[in-house]
Amino acid sequence: MKKFRPQPGFRVQAFRFALDPGASQETALRSHCGAARAAYNWALGWVTASWRQRKAEETYGIAEAELTG
Repeated sequence: MKKFRPQPGFRVQAFRFALDPGASQETALRSHCGAARAAYNWALGWVTASWRQRKAEETYGIAEAELTG
């Protein structure tokens, strides 16, 4: 893996934050994380299904212009 090196004359600064949510805030954070994961899984499934459909269409001899996008 390449190591990051800033350009000469530039300075890199980082911050680290700790979360300390209350009970209701923790519930909301978990809900948002679950929704993000569900959206990711849906998108991954859609892309995978489209890719597999396109591969199958190629084996049927369908023209390039008519393949699934």
